[in-house]
Amino acid sequence: AKFHSDDPAFTPEAIDMTVQAVEQIMRRFKVMKVKTIGSTIMLVTGTDNDDVRTRQEQVSSMMDAAIMIRRCVFQGRLRIPGLHYRLGVHCGPCFGAVIGGNGAVFDLFGDTVNTASRMCSTAGDGWIQFSTPVHTI
Repeated sequence: AKFHSDDPAFTPEAIDMTVQAVEQIMRRFKVMKVKTIGSTIMLVTGTDNDDVRTRQEQVSSMMDAAIMIRRCVFQGRLRIPGLHYRLGVHCGPCFGAVIGGNGAVFDLFGDTVNTASRMCSTAGDGWIQFSTPVHTI
């Protein structure tokens, strides 16, 4: 999910309120937040070894979460005026690692992450953009 605004109402508190709403939806659909960078939230599903859902169920869960985020946050009472919302969804392999010594951070890497980012950055305001592999599942 990506949020952007030039509006002075775009505050740390507003971002926090939005992220907490997204986190509540994530728990419902078994989606995990990897990180928040500025106004971008990286979400993932299917990385937990205890997750026995099929790939189709995992992708469906992410799609359901994205639709709920759009409905509740982008279009609902939590929408912050002047804030631009968009989602990009892609599926495929990736790997995670803790990078760095001081201030080490966990991150995800791979073409799947890059493609999801492109889906997000090219989506229109208020839109969810799914990649072709997501549509075929």
